[in-house]
Amino acid sequence: MADAFVKYLAIHVGHTRVKIGLFEVDKLSTEFNCLNTFSIELEEEFPWNEIKSDNVNCSQVISIITGSNRIRSKELQFNWNNHFQEPLFLEHNSSIPVKNLVEVPEKVGADRLLNTAAVNKLKREDSSAIIVDSGTAITVDAVSQRGEFLGGAILPGVLMGARAMHDFTTTLPMIDGKKYLDAPPAAIGKNTEDAMASGLYWGHLGAVKELVDRIQNELGENSQLFLTGGATPLLQSYLTEAKVEPCLSLIGSIITAKAMLSASITK
Repeated sequence: MADAFVKYLAIHVGHTRVKIGLFEVDKLSTEFNCLNTFSIELEEEFPWNEIKSDNVNCSQVISIITGSNRIRSKELQFNWNNHFQEPLFLEHNSSIPVKNLVEVPEKVGADRLLNTAAVNKLKREDSSAIIVDSGTAITVDAVSQRGEFLGGAILPGVLMGARAMHDFTTTLPMIDGKKYLDAPPAAIGKNTEDAMASGLYWGHLGAVKELVDRIQNELGENSQLFLTGGATPLLQSYLTEAKVEPCLSLIGSIITAKAMLSASITK
């Protein structure tokens, strides 16, 4: 039956890109079916026409805006397309249905908690989890068997590292880190650019592998590993046991939307 499904538009606004996903959710099984996904640069025009062209009754779509870039998120909310009903907006991380066990819970980035909410749906019930989100910054986070966010590690991403080496020196050039995601550089760089590429690429991989191993040891059990983020192609060939889920933050956003709607009904 058509009314057994609900469509959700999840918009996750990051520091450099906006992720957009249109999902169909079965009310009974709560399974997520991704109908379409987009990723645009922050300054790009929002692709409303591409979303509306999917034979979607826009007025019936439940939308939610989440993400770490609050300025761009507010701009999107202010310029919302009137064919869609007003979106939910993640104002406070406490709305994300995840128990947060770090020392100062309110300082944890929403991205990390949204990823955790999604992983809690995807992981085995009897397993803890490690989440690697490789974007502008890299986060490697631990989730308990009970689904609690335990904390983790944050380090610069490939593009941030490239920018930092250029900005904080007088001699190092600005290199395009994106082109190395599909074509690994040699470890021994024969010029400055290749040496920088080697450090960024293999350093990124080495740091993530070391953090995964150390977090695994601290958890003291065989955890499931999840990969998401723009630099996933760099990592997945070397972390073959990992489950790759490019829409992790979007799935977490939908889970949060459902929790927010449920909370509003019970008030």
